[in-house]
Amino acid sequence: MNYLLFILLTCLAAFSRIAPHPPNFTPILSIALFCGICFRSKFIFLIPLFSMLISDFFIGYHSVILYIYISLLIIFFMGKYLLKDKSLSSTILLSVSSVIIFFIISNFGVWVIGYPKTFTGFMACYIAAIPFLSNSLISTLLFSSIFHYCLSFNANERKFVPNK
Repeated sequence: MNYLLFILLTCLAAFSRIAPHPPNFTPILSIALFCGICFRSKFIFLIPLFSMLISDFFIGYHSVILYIYISLLIIFFMGKYLLKDKSLSSTILLSVSSVIIFFIISNFGVWVIGYPKTFTGFMACYIAAIPFLSNSLISTLLFSSIFHYCLSFNANERKFVPNK
């Protein structure tokens, strides 16, 4: 993989988190997913991780960082190994799955660190996180759809290649 492309994608992803945006409305989940789908380099998983490290340096490190990074790695590997065909429906299914995985893992970390270790505390944590879920879902579906159509565009013929 071209180092310039690696640096460009990492910086673009990091900037998307630093720039003003609604909570959890970033392309980071879609970038993690599509790094797995598009690239075959064994180090490409570093793009979403480095972008998070860079942006967390400016935003601030937090106690749930390990859970966030683990969820991004899982999403990356989902894109790498679970996408059988490159249809829009498969992309949407993986995107929704990515959001759900991120929601479950990241909020588990929030519960472990900041809520009572009871069923009531567990439920309170996940209920408090629901407003962030909608932004994650909308942004991931939006950016994954954009990435999907960018992949299906044939630049030589200047048209979209039909998907299944």
